[in-house]
Amino acid sequence: MALSLGMPNWTLSNFLRIGADPAYVKVLRTTVEISVPVTALALVLAYPIAYALATRGSILRVFLLMAVVLPYFTSVLVRTFAWIILLGRGGVINDVLLKLGFVSQPISMLYNRFTVIMGMTQIIMPLMILPIYTVMSSVDQRLLRAARANGASALAAFLTVFLPLSLPGVLAAVLLVFISCLGFYITPALLGGLSDVTITMEIYNQVVDQLNWSFGSALSMVLLAAVLAILWIGSRFFPIDRLLGLSDDENASLVAVRQPLGRSWLMHIGSAANALDRWLPSIGGYGVSIASSLMGALLLLPVLGVVYLSFSSSPYFEFPAPGYSLHNYQAYLSDMHWIRATLTSVRVALMATAIATVLGTTLAFGLARGRVPGRKAIVALVIAPIIVPTIVVAVATYFLLARVGLQGTEFGLALGQAVYSIPFVVVIVAANLRDLNPAYERAARSLGAGPVATIRTIVAPLIMPSLVVAAFFAFLNSFDDVVYVLFLGIGRISTLPMLMWQSIRQSVNPTISAVATLQVALAAIVIAANALSRYRRRT
Repeated sequence: MALSLGMPNWTLSNFLRIGADPAYVKVLRTTVEISVPVTALALVLAYPIAYALATRGSILRVFLLMAVVLPYFTSVLVRTFAWIILLGRGGVINDVLLKLGFVSQPISMLYNRFTVIMGMTQIIMPLMILPIYTVMSSVDQRLLRAARANGASALAAFLTVFLPLSLPGVLAAVLLVFISCLGFYITPALLGGLSDVTITMEIYNQVVDQLNWSFGSALSMVLLAAVLAILWIGSRFFPIDRLLGLSDDENASLVAVRQPLGRSWLMHIGSAANALDRWLPSIGGYGVSIASSLMGALLLLPVLGVVYLSFSSSPYFEFPAPGYSLHNYQAYLSDMHWIRATLTSVRVALMATAIATVLGTTLAFGLARGRVPGRKAIVALVIAPIIVPTIVVAVATYFLLARVGLQGTEFGLALGQAVYSIPFVVVIVAANLRDLNPAYERAARSLGAGPVATIRTIVAPLIMPSLVVAAFFAFLNSFDDVVYVLFLGIGRISTLPMLMWQSIRQSVNPTISAVATLQVALAAIVIAANALSRYRRRT
C-alpha cells in the first residue's frame, strides 16, 4: 500500500492513472468477463458431482473423489500444459481430426478467450466441488426420506429440502471460485490471446518486465480491495472459516440461508416439482450418476492424457501413441538443467515444509486448545494466503524480503512458500486435535505427567499421522509453485516448475510431459498417504 501511494512522496497518481487510462479499465473488465462465466460454468458442472459424492454408493464415490482430488493437488501448470497438448496445432484433438478426415489442416484452438474459460473451468472445478460436498455430506438424509413419506416426489424433496440445505456450500464455493478466478495468472498467460490481458498478467508485466513496482503495487491494491469487498459481502451469508474446520458455529450458516426462503416459497416450489416430476427423470435415478461419472472423467482425462503421452515413442505429441518408450524420461534424466532445477525444488520444498509444519502445528494447537484473544482475527490471517490472490501475496512478500536482503535466495523463497502452506497444516492438524479424546491427556496429567511430557508421550504419537500428511501437503505446495518463484526468485532461482514454465512459453517439448507425469505421481503419493493415514486412524 505504501509503495502504491508513492512512498516517500505520497501521491494518488498511480490510482488516478488506472482510472483514467482506458487500457487498464479494459484489463479490469476483461478479468471480470472471464471470471463470471468460469464461475457460473463451474457451478453448473460441479453441483451434480458434489451431489453424487454425498448421496451415491461407495464405488462411484471413490471414483469421483479420485477425479476431484488428484487434479486438485496436481500443479495448475501441469493441468494448463495438458490443455496445450490437447488443443495445440500439433495437439491431440487436431491430430485425431486430421486422421479421421474431418479437417484438411490443423485448426487454431489456442490463444483465445473461449479456451481460457474452458481451461480455467476444468482447473477450478475441484475448488467448486469440495466446499459444496462438505456441506452436502452434513445434510441428514432422514429429512429427504421424511419428505418422500409425506407425499413429495424425489424432485420435490430435492428442491424443498436438500437444495436449501446445500446453499451454504454453494455460496461459499461460488465466493472462493470467483476470487480465485480474479487472481488466476498461469492459465490466462499460457492459453489467452493478446487481447485478453487480465489484471494479474498486467501486475506481472509491471513488476517483473518493466520493474515499475509502484504502479504494480497499485494494481495489486485494486485487486486486493476487490477481493476483500467480495469476502466481506460473502461473510454476511456464510462463514468461510467453517469450510476449513476452524469455526465452532456449525448451524449459523444453515439458519442464515434457510430463513430467506420461507415456508410459502418452499410449498410453491414443492407443488411445481410434483407437477413436473412426471415429465422429468427422477433425481434419484441413474441420470445424476451417469452425468457425474462423465464429468469426473473429463476432470481426469487431461492429466491422464499427459501421463499417457509421456510414454510415447514419438519425438512429438501424437495420438494414439505409435509405440511406447522411456525416451522422454531419459531426456529428462540426462539433462543437467532439469536435474539442477529438480534438486533446487527439493531443497526449497524441504525448507518450506519444515517452516510450515512447525509454525502451522503451533498455530493449530493454539486455535484448537487455547483460549486465544482475537481468535477470529488470527483465523482470518491464517486462511488469507489461500483466499487472497497468490500474486498479491507474492508481491507483498517480495517487498518484505527485500527489506532484509532475502530476495532472490532459496531461503527467502522457502519463507514465502511456507506462508502459503501454513493454512493447510493448520486445518489438517487442528481437525485431528479436535477429534482427539481429551480423556487421554487428563489421565496422563492425573498420573503426574507435566504438560511437556503429556504432549511428548500422548498427543504427539496420536497426531503424528496428521503431521506426516500435513508435511506432505506443504511439500507438494512448495514443489509445484510457480508464482512465488516468478516474484521471489527474480531470475536467480530456477526450480523445476519454473523451468517447465520457461520451456512451455518457448516451445512445447515432449520432455515436459515426463516432468509433468512425475509431478502427478508426487500428488498421487500425497493423496495415498492421506488415505492410508485416515484408514489407520479408523482401525
